[in-house]
Amino acid sequence: MTTFILDGIWGWHSRWESLRVRVEESVGPCRIWHYDNTGRTSLEVLGSRLAAELAALDGPFHLVGYSMGGLVVREAMRQAPGLPLRRSVLLHAPHCGTMTALLLPLAACREMRPGSSFLQRLEAEPWERETLATWCPGDLVIVPGVSARWHKASRHIRSDVPAHAWPVVSPSLHRAVIRFLKDGR
Repeated sequence: MTTFILDGIWGWHSRWESLRVRVEESVGPCRIWHYDNTGRTSLEVLGSRLAAELAALDGPFHLVGYSMGGLVVREAMRQAPGLPLRRSVLLHAPHCGTMTALLLPLAACREMRPGSSFLQRLEAEPWERETLATWCPGDLVIVPGVSARWHKASRHIRSDVPAHAWPVVSPSLHRAVIRFLKDGR
């Protein structure tokens, strides 16, 4: 079973290499999914591309999505709900949108605005998959921070470090992700 890690908007994919190696050592094959995270491509299109790649796999998989990457994960599964997703981890993803998305006219930012039709479509979809969601009440990128607390997740971790990028570097969050994924093998 392969685990895929998706970075957020404007992130450099290689910053997830530490988590990728740890997941590979503890859970099994893991790769970082490289995609256009500039914000110029809509989340709907990105979800379609991810769903197509996942459909070509032979067997179940795990998905780890950080920030905007978490919404790409959800959109891929909305478009292809029959894919054999075993477990998902959504790290500081703006499930209810973020006010900071109002600052830029990029396609993905428009979709991440609170109340957008994209977010409404995602919210309307059932989600019955084992999911760990992290959130930070003092997040300075996902505003308000509670927008990352997703009621459909089966497990939550509240992070009180007011740094949106904390999931990228936090050893304790990485250990929690690995434990959660290992439980789903």
